[in-house]
Amino acid sequence: MEKKKRVLNALGEYLEKRSVNKAQVSRRTGIHQTRMTWLCYESIHYLRSSELELIAKAINENGYEMHKDLFDDLELKEEFTPSEKVINNITKELTEKNLISQFSLTTQDIKRISEFLPFCQEEKLESELLSHLGLKRKSAKMTATIKACVEADWLKLQQKNTEEGLLSYYIITEHGKKILEIE
Repeated sequence: MEKKKRVLNALGEYLEKRSVNKAQVSRRTGIHQTRMTWLCYESIHYLRSSELELIAKAINENGYEMHKDLFDDLELKEEFTPSEKVINNITKELTEKNLISQFSLTTQDIKRISEFLPFCQEEKLESELLSHLGLKRKSAKMTATIKACVEADWLKLQQKNTEEGLLSYYIITEHGKKILEIE
């Protein structure tokens, strides 16, 4: 029966290039020899940062540089959903315009903005806006959120005098439509 040849992983190759004696590193660091062998041949996804730092010190290397050499090729695989991209666009612009702190907006407020901006493609009464969001009444927080949208030039406030009194309508602006676009 043919024995399967073990292949070094990135850490094993790193140590081999530097002609490191793994038994000596094991004694200096207190990492058991079996664990040391496992770290050099198995997937290094389970390398503890404390182990990496101890190994770096034992071989007189900079732990940060060693970490970069071993893991610099890692990239995020996560894709954002379209709604997350819109929320990121909204958050970015609100941050740039300092409106998050000015109006004390929370992540829930930003999520609400992403929900009601597309709803305002046509003029909407304030009451329709609240109903769309499932709110029974307008809170101070909701007022601040709407003001932030008007201040950011995403919504345009139009007021009309009617027999019932002054009614506030909101409609999305061209800039508001652009913030909803996903690259």
